Amino acid sequence: MMKDFTAIKDIKARFKDFIIVNFEEKIYPEEIEKFYTKVAPIKEMCVFTVSGMGGVKNSRVLWAIIRPDLENFREFASVNLHSAIKERFGNIPPSFPAYKRLKGFTITLEDLPHDLLGKVDRNAVKEVYEPRVRAGIEGALPVFEELTAADRLLIGSRTGIKILECLKEQSGIKRPIILEDSLELDLGVDSLGRIELASYLELAFGVDIKDEAISRAFTVKDLILGITAALKGAKGIPPEEDKLLPLSPDYWKKHLQVLPKEEHLGALEFSTGFFAWLLRFSITAVDFWIFKLFFSIKVEGAENVPKEEGYILYPNHTSDLDGPAITACLPRRPVFQLFYFVFIPYYFRPYVKSRMLRNFIKMERLIPFDYSTHFLEALRSAYLVLQRGKGLCFFPEGMRSSIGKVGKFRKGFGILAKETGAKLVPVAIEGAFEALPSTAKYPKRHPIRVRFGKPLLPEDLEKEGLAMGAKDGYDAICVAARKALIELKEKQ
Repeated sequence: MMKDFTAIKDIKARFKDFIIVNFEEKIYPEEIEKFYTKVAPIKEMCVFTVSGMGGVKNSRVLWAIIRPDLENFREFASVNLHSAIKERFGNIPPSFPAYKRLKGFTITLEDLPHDLLGKVDRNAVKEVYEPRVRAGIEGALPVFEELTAADRLLIGSRTGIKILECLKEQSGIKRPIILEDSLELDLGVDSLGRIELASYLELAFGVDIKDEAISRAFTVKDLILGITAALKGAKGIPPEEDKLLPLSPDYWKKHLQVLPKEEHLGALEFSTGFFAWLLRFSITAVDFWIFKLFFSIKVEGAENVPKEEGYILYPNHTSDLDGPAITACLPRRPVFQLFYFVFIPYYFRPYVKSRMLRNFIKMERLIPFDYSTHFLEALRSAYLVLQRGKGLCFFPEGMRSSIGKVGKFRKGFGILAKETGAKLVPVAIEGAFEALPSTAKYPKRHPIRVRFGKPLLPEDLEKEGLAMGAKDGYDAICVAARKALIELKEKQ
């Protein structure tokens, strides 16, 4: 009888399951969940309001707890869950009301609690996760159950112990690492971190470890199982050592100096054949007149772009118009020598198999990358371009900013700058966000201005960044270069 009463109560609650925002707007969470789960590969999602964000007592923001479809991400070797989902959410159509848009989301790899009807229990989710959202905690929940016999064997094995040591060394985390920890969300192991992790493990076990064993692992348990399988039958595993060997200081230099694989090397065009020259000339001319007539584009400091030797243009990134706007503003020689480091998600790669598109990418001098196993190959291609004395346009934020502000610079930018010694030219783009934000389908007329700053030396930025409290040379370059770009944007 009690169960029947509870079930009736749950059914009644469904009809009152709405949220009030902006003091008057009524939102039905299930409607929002249905919309967002169509945009990204999500298994479960729960939307609710979070109060007191940023220490403001009366604030209420719309938040979501997301359990992603890991099989979908594994299929496309996409390991940066947060970035991939954020990128998809950033492309929702402008017709979707602003008051229904999520302020943010938290990813969990755990099952969400359900009620008697099998639906996600919103109150239970809110009770568990709201304090974690306020505290900025993401990833695995504390585990209180006893480990199974199989899990005890896993973490007690020689492979398990070594992997936990490597993860502790790399992440710098003080607490015990658990099997449920997410490599990305709990331990902060991003795409570049996985490359470093592979090297740590190769040093620890004395064998080559295939990318797949690491690139498809989302949790510590996934990683141990994958490495255990990869080591079966491997020879030459050294005896256990008390201390892990650190990565050499020139670790990234050695990695970048390796030639890209044939697939990536063949996509780089250094010579200027007539047809390629004619195509670039035509596209550049059309691009210039579109921006001149439609966006009234203005340029400042184009003379600051180096005419010789390798250099990196690093603009702020808020719109798909950013790259074409730079092309429309560059002098003739630099525009024909410039390569673009562009984000192409892994799931778009099949289209690049088309010969016509592949040739177009080559002639347009695009270096496509994604945040999966191809990121290192793209960095090697960019390194080779700079060593050949060409220019490179690199968006250090990685993805477009959805709010028009300069975001945090990614480590890959700092690595490339430090190891090549290339001059860095900040590029401030204004008006592109208003003309075509990430949420818009079509551009609108709006003036755009592109300002090129004075070339900066990586070693000077490194010193400045370290003085600002950066943790290492790569991070220092990112911090100081970002500061220089913000100052250029704010310059009147």
